[in-house]
Amino acid sequence: MMARALSLSALISAGLVALLARGLALDSTHPALAGLILVLFALTTTVLALSALTAFVGLRSWAPETNGQAKHEAGRTAVLWLVCGEPPEQLAAYVRDFLADRDRTGQARTCDVFVLSDTHGSAALAQEQAALAPLMTRIIYRNRPVAKGRKPGNLQDWMMRWGSEYETMLVLDADSGFSAGRLGRMRAQMAATPQLGLLQAAIRLRPAQSRFGAMQRLSSRLAGPVFARGLARLSGDAGNFWGHNALIRVRAFAEVTPLPELVGCPPFGGPVLSHDFIEAALLRRAGWQVALDPDSRGSFEDAPETITAHLRRDRRWAQGNMQHLRLLGMRGLHPTSRMHLISGIFSYVTAPIWFLLVLLTGSGAVHATAGVIWPLLGVLILLLVPKLAGLAARRSALHRPARRRVLLRAVGAELGLTTLFAPLGMLWRSGFVAAILSGRTTGWVPSGQIVAEQTHSGRIAALAGAGIVLAVSTPQLLIAGAAPAALAAMLVLPVALPLLAAPKLWPWFDATSARNAVAHYYDRSTRRFLAIGRSGAALAIHRPLWADGVTNPTMAAAHVNTLIAAQAELALGGTPKRVVDLGCGVGGTLFDLAARWPEAQFCGITLSAEQVRLAEAHARARDLSSRCHFIRSNFLLPMTLPRADLVIAVESHVHAPSADTFLEAAQRHLRQGGVLVLVDDMLAAPEEAMDATQAHRHAQIRSGWRLGHLPDRAGLEDAARGRGLALVEHQDLTELLRLDRLRDRALRVVGPFADRLGLARYPLFGNMIGGNALAESYRAGHMRYTLMVLQAVERQQAPLPAEAVA
Repeated sequence: MMARALSLSALISAGLVALLARGLALDSTHPALAGLILVLFALTTTVLALSALTAFVGLRSWAPETNGQAKHEAGRTAVLWLVCGEPPEQLAAYVRDFLADRDRTGQARTCDVFVLSDTHGSAALAQEQAALAPLMTRIIYRNRPVAKGRKPGNLQDWMMRWGSEYETMLVLDADSGFSAGRLGRMRAQMAATPQLGLLQAAIRLRPAQSRFGAMQRLSSRLAGPVFARGLARLSGDAGNFWGHNALIRVRAFAEVTPLPELVGCPPFGGPVLSHDFIEAALLRRAGWQVALDPDSRGSFEDAPETITAHLRRDRRWAQGNMQHLRLLGMRGLHPTSRMHLISGIFSYVTAPIWFLLVLLTGSGAVHATAGVIWPLLGVLILLLVPKLAGLAARRSALHRPARRRVLLRAVGAELGLTTLFAPLGMLWRSGFVAAILSGRTTGWVPSGQIVAEQTHSGRIAALAGAGIVLAVSTPQLLIAGAAPAALAAMLVLPVALPLLAAPKLWPWFDATSARNAVAHYYDRSTRRFLAIGRSGAALAIHRPLWADGVTNPTMAAAHVNTLIAAQAELALGGTPKRVVDLGCGVGGTLFDLAARWPEAQFCGITLSAEQVRLAEAHARARDLSSRCHFIRSNFLLPMTLPRADLVIAVESHVHAPSADTFLEAAQRHLRQGGVLVLVDDMLAAPEEAMDATQAHRHAQIRSGWRLGHLPDRAGLEDAARGRGLALVEHQDLTELLRLDRLRDRALRVVGPFADRLGLARYPLFGNMIGGNALAESYRAGHMRYTLMVLQAVERQQAPLPAEAVA
């Protein structure tokens, strides 16, 4: 099937080349230059057409063969985390979550976990071992004193020491996450297909904090699923290996590894840097099947958060892929395996080709007519096909107005961000290829090793942008005059402008994204809430409760934790082992509960990067880093966290678009029989019963506090009942609020005044207006502060969506 796709790609490219030939003024262009332009254009459009066809083929749904899988018992599997200096706290969290998931799915007897460390340096090694210390009795930890052979050497060391004891191995990087359920399905597929040597799982990127990381994730979520399905179909049993998140048959891998070093000096000689592509090709040559499972659910990794980190990794990949030029001629390779190698090479070679095309056409060295617009339009269509295919794959979401708006905004944002970054990527990849061809090599820098950030990179890009403008306009100025020179400069502005703006774009991409209003709101407001609310000592940004015996603000802020603990123990019949806090703030509630339940594990989820930073700092100060972990993410998104005994949401569930949306997300975190405790503002009566004054206050509350919805208690109970969550207890805590504090009296004056001045759009004043509206609603009896306890007694598990919606 790959051969047919390549033939069709070549046909599409030939058509575009023919259009370009008609659009060139051949009588006024040197034949050699015209020929060069046509050849370069043919190469790049063939690659673009193949990518577009791959996405188009991926529009068909994927239904892998499952017959007979249940009849074969999977052999022993080793889960291998290969690490070299990466942040150990996050690694420990991934390992701990997998262990809990493994035990829950009944794979503990046949699945062992290894952490294979090449970390060096006494301080880094001590930190790594301290983070993993609570898990040492459940994993096998090994640190090599000398990291010989880099990552492949690390894996070979394991194979020599333990490989004979296992049928398969799941290879993971330090930033990889994998669910045990997904592993179980892959193990069954491997057991049912004895000739299957390697099964590569598609991978989802975790939510990122920076705009650059968000751009990568958005692109991956939009086009990644269709591209993975298309690649799986086109590759068949000659798929590829991406170096991690793959299940490998140990015996098969031992037949083709270790790879010998290439003769000569780097960059084209020495160790094979991009070894994964070659290992997959050799497995297929040896008669083993190599398959891609395009389902990315349960398979995760982190993307680089900064452009510099991305380029550092990309430079290493560029050299590794360019090394494949020496390996294309290996005897016996499957044609599809060769295509994988060629695709990897061209992913870098096309950058300098496009760069050269821009210079040749813009400078007037190659003369074009108005007809050149048609092949350029064809190129644009090929670039858009994967994105349009990603949209088409979500046809059901497009039929719903709210989802359609979200998707179209996501496509627009992805197009805008990638258009800004594309010239930067083209420039640096062109530089990488030029450096490699000139004999310059890059040393192997482990991904976990901190290196100095390059602060001058934006200025270099700006100089390159100015150079492009001068290179295309100067010849025109000398030969034809100012007007043609100005036109030539304008034609290259789509490429040159992002480069000229790089000193500003570079830090903008690296900065934390403020696209989420709730995240941006809490990033800016958390410290103010802790200070003004006088609850900083309790690390609370929720309202204090003045129960009997409470004598100071710190006690009042912590009282809700006492209520949660009492209700959870009563409903569960004991103490929980795992607790998840949806909208955890800076961790105050989790730290309080951790002191009450010393055997429990805790995970807090928040949209705010600032809250995660503060929470992690407080966890370290309290020596709770091994038990309390914090994740920056939207708790409405599917995750691979182990299900919890207790899920809590204190003044956070109202940020979800609706009660049902929140409950569906909460169920994904809750085990059968687990307990969900909500503490939040709730309407005393349904929204439909409001008068004009109440409706106005309601709108002010939602706007000022960035709320997605405000439920009434009866409506929330009905929604919970519909999802199989039984009401265990509810308490009206309104009488424990103090609405006559000096702060509240000041808000009664400042809030309406700020509203009349139109200051609601500013977070500080919007919060004041919303806070006053909330207090007035409580005084009027229209709002109740409620604790609700729900239990998943006969719950239907909330399904993971077939496709994550951007």
